[in-house]
Amino acid sequence: MEPAAYELAQVNIARLKAPLDSPQLEDFVDALDPVNADADTADGFVWRLRDDSVDATNVPVFGDEWLIINMSVWRDTHALTTYMYQGRHREMLARRRVGVPPRP
Repeated sequence: MEPAAYELAQVNIARLKAPLDSPQLEDFVDALDPVNADADTADGFVWRLRDDSVDATNVPVFGDEWLIINMSVWRDTHALTTYMYQGRHREMLARRRVGVPPRP
C-alpha cells in the first residue's frame, strides 16, 4: 500500500469555564486520560500534541491561562470521524451537548 499524499491535522482551542482542578470540570479532566488513550490506539491515529505529561492541558495558548488546546494528526477524515463518533469520545460529546451530569 502506498503512503497517503497527505494527513489531516485537527486543532481545537477552548476557553475554560472554571479552573481544571475545579469540581465543575472534574468529569472532563477525569475523561482526558482514557479518551486520549483511545485516540492513541485508534486506527488512523498519527500523533497528538502533549506536554511532559499525557495531555496538552499545560501547553500555553497565546499566553492565556484560560485557554486549552487539543491538536492531533490523522491518516484521513474517515479515521478522525470514526474515532470522534464512537466509544468514550462520542459519550463525552453527547454528555456535553445535552448537559448530562457526570456519572456517580
